Amino acid sequence: MDKKIRLMIVEDDSVWMKCISDLAQKETDIIVVRQAFTKEEALQIDSSDVDVVLMDLTLSEDEELGGLRLSKELNDKGFEKIIMLTSWDEPAVILESFDKGATNYINKSSYRDIPRAIREAYTDKVSFNSDISTLLINELRLERKARVLTPAEREVFRLKEKGLTRAQIAEKLFKSVETIKKQLKTIKKKIK
Repeated sequence: MDKKIRLMIVEDDSVWMKCISDLAQKETDIIVVRQAFTKEEALQIDSSDVDVVLMDLTLSEDEELGGLRLSKELNDKGFEKIIMLTSWDEPAVILESFDKGATNYINKSSYRDIPRAIREAYTDKVSFNSDISTLLINELRLERKARVLTPAEREVFRLKEKGLTRAQIAEKLFKSVETIKKQLKTIKKKIK
């Protein structure tokens, strides 16, 4: 590849920023052209200067998952190739990152795969790391099962799948434990 892939890293942790930058700079076809430690810094950068954005999902100066909102804002500004980098492995968060404009999602524990993910984003190819592939497949399976449920049952089902007890579900949904017990029995019959 003659042209170097121009990378912007958005990361509020200076240690991670250096680690990722050093890793990317070792590649002959990738160059870090921009670094942003905050949402505000990232939004000041022109999309025409960058080919791929590698962004932390949790920017501490923002809300807990500030990278989700920033991904949407960057996407609206013309940044089309955004890779979310995080240690979160919640299926709902992964799916929401794609809804907000991310083109890939990589766990920090797989950071050595970052150069491959950058190249794939640049060439409009995506192959998910095994750490999120399993989560996405499980989420799709759950979604398929949940289609036969009413919205209220779906909510109970999701909470049960997250590991909440009947009492916790009842408290969270402002229902009695007996009502939750009946709903879970109905759900079990529907999804068998």
